[in-house]
Amino acid sequence: MPQAERIMAEGVQQDTFLGLSHEDEKFAKNLIAKLALNSLSLPLTVTRTLIQLGHEPFPLSTGKTLICAGRNAYFLPNVFSYIGQLGKTRGYSTLWTGLDSAIVSLTVQGIASHRTEQYLDEYYQEVGGPRVNYDKEEDALTDSESFRRVLRKGVRDSIIRIVAVTAARPFTVCFIRQIAQIIGNETKYTTCAQALSVIGKQEGPAGLFSGLAPQIVGELLVIWGVHVFTYAVQRVILRTEIGDTKQTDESKAKAAKDVHKFIHTAVPFLVNSFGYPYSVVSSVMAVAGSGLAVSFLPYSPSFGNWHNAWDYLHPVGLKRGNRLFLREQVGAVTVGADQQLYASNSYFA
Repeated sequence: MPQAERIMAEGVQQDTFLGLSHEDEKFAKNLIAKLALNSLSLPLTVTRTLIQLGHEPFPLSTGKTLICAGRNAYFLPNVFSYIGQLGKTRGYSTLWTGLDSAIVSLTVQGIASHRTEQYLDEYYQEVGGPRVNYDKEEDALTDSESFRRVLRKGVRDSIIRIVAVTAARPFTVCFIRQIAQIIGNETKYTTCAQALSVIGKQEGPAGLFSGLAPQIVGELLVIWGVHVFTYAVQRVILRTEIGDTKQTDESKAKAAKDVHKFIHTAVPFLVNSFGYPYSVVSSVMAVAGSGLAVSFLPYSPSFGNWHNAWDYLHPVGLKRGNRLFLREQVGAVTVGADQQLYASNSYFA
């Protein structure tokens, strides 16, 4: 091999990441970045999971529903106050409970999503409809062409997401149960591998995949909500001046493109709130049958299926943890031994 060709070949090899293809390299780097970010933000995830399970051990405060206006109300600590108090009372290492399970769960989800997408693209290109008009801008499509493109994307995204969350569910259950132990100060589940073994032996597949159904329902609701709502809004504003990207005035055309970008950012944020209650139910069902204190009275009744959990949580519990701030306590209130007011999420038959 000539020296120039050898140097070029060596340069190509050095440029690759772990010998991966360009597509896989990009995926691997994005996954590593997500793992790092999720590890750093784990205290937020731990706190939100505890809140979803109804664990509110810190005193309430009083205030106005609109900060300076509105009616008087009781408020739960904001999420960052909750994190601080949890760290002080239970140790700051508690805030990183379940880190191993969280990393494995996210890794499995990412790999399953990536491989499923590759598999569909290679062997099932027609699933959801023919791949047409993918290189065209939205304003170059008719309503029906745009809808067919949205339909295909929605079907394929649904398949990919179902495979990913199903593959990762056992590790997600381990993660939630490790966190749930904080409530009863228990040590049944120590590591991800040990938790998998215990759940598998004691409960079998039903335990490993507990809470999967509401998670899938919530995921599908968000996927289709985002696709359909984005499609509807975009097709409407394309007929108006603020969304017309083909205007001769360059400044107005640029502003219209910015509007479309904003829609793609804002719609998922809005639609996610409709899928959130299913996340709460999924977390609650993940600990059902675990034998942990949180799965028994007075914390919670037993649930035969996730519909029972939904009915139980429906009055005030489906929005647990959906806010970081201004977390109004709309349920029962009790007086603690220190004469301070606390949220009462206990079940009374």
